[in-house]
Amino acid sequence: MRNDSECSNDSEDTRCSDPDNYSETDALGPDHWGVVYCSDEDGDGSDDEESERMEFNRKWFVRDPDFAEIDEISDSSDSTPVPSDPEPDVEVGFYAEVCDSFKSGYAMQKDIDNILIEVNASKHAYNVSVSDQLMHSTRALLELCPEVKEFPRYVQYFGPMFMKLAKDRDSQMVILDEIETWALEKSRVADTQKILHILYNEDVLDESNILEWAESCDESISKSIAKFVVWLREAEEETSSDSD
Repeated sequence: MRNDSECSNDSEDTRCSDPDNYSETDALGPDHWGVVYCSDEDGDGSDDEESERMEFNRKWFVRDPDFAEIDEISDSSDSTPVPSDPEPDVEVGFYAEVCDSFKSGYAMQKDIDNILIEVNASKHAYNVSVSDQLMHSTRALLELCPEVKEFPRYVQYFGPMFMKLAKDRDSQMVILDEIETWALEKSRVADTQKILHILYNEDVLDESNILEWAESCDESISKSIAKFVVWLREAEEETSSDSD
């Protein structure tokens, strides 16, 4: 492999326009780097023959100074470009790890703080934001529970972790928005009211945030949670009157 210092003696910074007649200086300028591949042609393996094969059978991967992309310049024996690997989908990878942590943690009944440590480690490994961490954690919790009737025991287990992740209004809005997105995608709108009620009972969601979110949520969900919203408003009014 050629490094930057090895390339510093190359001539002007140009791209080879003729792959059949390229030279090292054509392929690599002072601000480029490249990788050499040797062919496996027949030979007796002597040093001289190996050196000759390295000289005449190689591919240069030339990178522009701004490192925006990698282009291939190859010899005439293999002129087909090699596509670069696509960038990994960070969010898909992070979500998969969160799901694994949730599933294994619940199955083994791990200490919830240990699961939070795993999720935080994945967050730093994938460099995702706090809001994305909470969004994917919410989705993982919803997907983990096959039926809404089983949701209470899952929330009792994972609730303390979500209470640590969602202490303020903005973070709770992330949870509520993800519940809305999930319910619409999975045709689980009818389950939304019970899910919100359980999260409210386990102190994951505050009534003021639920009521604010309910004013702008999807119409189908708004109808589904109407009774719960009325109940929350009455409870809020009673709390206000008691405080007076």
